[in-house]
Amino acid sequence: MARKAKVAPTWSVDPLPAVKNSYINSVGISGNAQRLICGTYYYDYDATSHHLTTAPTFPVGVFLYNAAGKLQWKDAFSATEGVYWVAISQDATWAASGGLLAHGSGFIRAYNAATGAKALNFTTNARVNRVAVSGNGEYLVAGADSVYVFTRNGATWPPPQVIPCAAGDYAVTVDISDDGQWIAVGTAKGSISLIRNVGGTLHPAVTWQQPNGSIYWVEMASGGSGFAAGGVNASVMFFSTSTFVQGAGPNWTKKLSGCTRCGSVGVSGDGSLVSAVGNSGKSGKVFVFQNQNSTAKNLWSAATLHNPNSTSLDAAGQYVTVADGQPDGTPGEFYLFDSAGNLKWQYPTSNMSWPMQISEGATGIAAGSDDSSVYYFAV
Repeated sequence: MARKAKVAPTWSVDPLPAVKNSYINSVGISGNAQRLICGTYYYDYDATSHHLTTAPTFPVGVFLYNAAGKLQWKDAFSATEGVYWVAISQDATWAASGGLLAHGSGFIRAYNAATGAKALNFTTNARVNRVAVSGNGEYLVAGADSVYVFTRNGATWPPPQVIPCAAGDYAVTVDISDDGQWIAVGTAKGSISLIRNVGGTLHPAVTWQQPNGSIYWVEMASGGSGFAAGGVNASVMFFSTSTFVQGAGPNWTKKLSGCTRCGSVGVSGDGSLVSAVGNSGKSGKVFVFQNQNSTAKNLWSAATLHNPNSTSLDAAGQYVTVADGQPDGTPGEFYLFDSAGNLKWQYPTSNMSWPMQISEGATGIAAGSDDSSVYYFAV
């Protein structure tokens, strides 16, 4: 692909400069891009490593910055892996984190996003893989050995409603619509579920089985009209919430041409546009589809230098982000494309980069890398 001139981030920072290998596995950004959250994490992916129940702990944390790059608060602690995922409500009032403290001890935490006050500290029996919060922070959903759904009561978080995964399965990815009415779940064994939430009362989950293996990512249209999913079979699928709960499968499925997996998907606010990224040998591709209800039109695709790990769209679908890099110890890139597929800029990092999230209002971008830094780009 043609390389654009290097763009300078508005700011970047290493949250824990004294700690070697503090990966930024996840970032979140508020709708107005005025608050950015990240967490630090480490896992030794070397095949010769032995991850024992007595693995040593090291410093990790959750960090929230304002748009000027000033640290507002942090939640620092020790863990054997650390913070796997973070989220912040679109109105910037509540934030959440999840991950692994030690073998057999995962965690889900919720914070007042203005002060950092920890309002929830819940433990699970397995690593928490994803957390998501509704637009006003009223609901928090987390995926691990089960799906955990919390309903906030004022400034407190009562115990969750728990939806167990099937025996031997676990939730890889979860998301929730801005109004909190719809919760999507994807699992390691290819199960895709949709749960309707009516004022804190959960309807029974409706489930569809993807026949070809794990689901890596689900992304809900913020307006709740539908959601996209991607997984090991290198296909992106789109589901309408109104028809899925009636027992229908995907509205459409698109194979990512020339790719071997679909690692991430993004959806515009009204569900009219879907982005997806896939591995293609040692490089990758990003695709954007126009959702046409029962089918999809491939609007454009573009190459990435490395295997891509995440993609996102703003609410209006003006921009598409991609972060790439694989394996650990090799460089990565951040990319910004416009809606027509033109590469606006790309930014190189010294190690693989996983998360990159554009704000719903398309005014700021949060990104993180295994180079231990979190980045903010003004749009």
